[in-house]
Amino acid sequence: MSTPTQLAVTHLLREVTGEDAAWAAGIGPGTRLDGDLFLDSLELAALGHGLAARFGPAVDLAGFVAGLDLDALLSLSVADVVSYVDNTRGTT
Repeated sequence: MSTPTQLAVTHLLREVTGEDAAWAAGIGPGTRLDGDLFLDSLELAALGHGLAARFGPAVDLAGFVAGLDLDALLSLSVADVVSYVDNTRGTT
């Protein structure tokens, strides 16, 4: 079952990549931004901008990602982004 935040993240991922609904249907909590979706830095920045526009400026994906080590960055998943957004907004 998808949460509203997960649905919003999936929608934003589709928007920033320009992919279609079939592509987005394959995105789940364990989908990795780098390892599975192959997001580049511009797409990641666009995702961050979209998250801030949707959820407020306290949601700073670039700042969150900057604090990750390389292994954590490479394994960053949709669930990690959803958790970050929910924790930042206090909706856990």
